[in-house]
Amino acid sequence: MMYLTRFIINQSRFALGWLANPYRVHQRLRMAYPTEERLLFRIEENDDGAVILAQSQVAPDWQAAFADFEVLADTPETKSFSLQLVQGGMYHFRLLANPTVTREKKRLGLLKEEDQRAWLERQLDRSGARLLGCQVVVKGLQRSRKNPQKAEGHQTHLAVLYEGVLRVENAEALAEAVKAGIGHAKAYGFGLLSLAKSR
Repeated sequence: MMYLTRFIINQSRFALGWLANPYRVHQRLRMAYPTEERLLFRIEENDDGAVILAQSQVAPDWQAAFADFEVLADTPETKSFSLQLVQGGMYHFRLLANPTVTREKKRLGLLKEEDQRAWLERQLDRSGARLLGCQVVVKGLQRSRKNPQKAEGHQTHLAVLYEGVLRVENAEALAEAVKAGIGHAKAYGFGLLSLAKSR
């Protein structure tokens, strides 16, 4: 059993400043999931403002994280689900990722779309899925500070949004990839692979 929680964020200056530092978002979310080992989340923008989607294997205690931290616009919505992927089935997917290559012991963001697409194909291939097609949208550089009051601890990640269709080649491997996340920088809001059955 897994859980997906939708946190709707208000439009206050305080809330927007908090959202602008994804590492701090992760720290706050961890308070709602103290025993979760594989917490994944993604910050999304829509017509109503900002939303955080959080995926876990334990139900959240959102009051523990947000009772005295006024960033929520409404009561979080949590639904439980079990991964029952169909071998050979086709699924729509969404993934905000940090596609990188390691050179001289440093991770560097992949800037060309063909490299970003090839990175996704490799990730899905080793995760038991085949990419059938997708849109690649570069969201830009995402900056975080572990401690906003200090200059050190500055982190920059290239954010790329992938949306498309994949086919399940190995249902067990893909289910594990959904639980574990795709790619690096998961504590900064990357790696949550969302799937919906294609009709």
